[in-house]
Amino acid sequence: MRAHESFEGWRARHATLWQFIMFALMGCITTAVDFGVFALLNFAVFTHLRETPFSWWIIDYSIANGGLCAFLSFAASFGVSQTFNFFLQRTTTFKANNNVLLSGLLYAVMVVATYFFQLYLPTLLRAPIVAALGAALGDMTVKAINAFTSMLIQFPINKWVIMRRRPTDAV
Repeated sequence: MRAHESFEGWRARHATLWQFIMFALMGCITTAVDFGVFALLNFAVFTHLRETPFSWWIIDYSIANGGLCAFLSFAASFGVSQTFNFFLQRTTTFKANNNVLLSGLLYAVMVVATYFFQLYLPTLLRAPIVAALGAALGDMTVKAINAFTSMLIQFPINKWVIMRRRPTDAV
């Protein structure tokens, strides 16, 4: 038995585990996009807004939490990366063949819920983490926690709800 055949057999027997591995690998690409956009915005584009506090509902980006700079950087980088992630995961990981418009709508609902959660999470974590690690490493650590949390939320919802694969008729 050749290695390729052995791997294909393993992959068929552990389809969900293989999808999770692919989800994580594609998530790494998405995370690189997310971190890149975040770093660009947080450390170059929006720095003049770091001393401007921003508060809305339960979201409190005080100056200690990075102000409007951190809010806009977290918000924009998440939005960009999740749009990228939808297309990457749909075609590469799940090979979804269900209705793309319905998938996109359901994905958008999931992302919006995750989005608000991830905008709130830094208000709890940033100040103590930055106090321990410094601003740059602290911000990137909070961003990593957000990315990991997002992965844990999104994999099962994508697999079993949003990006399903319909059985295809054999020709």
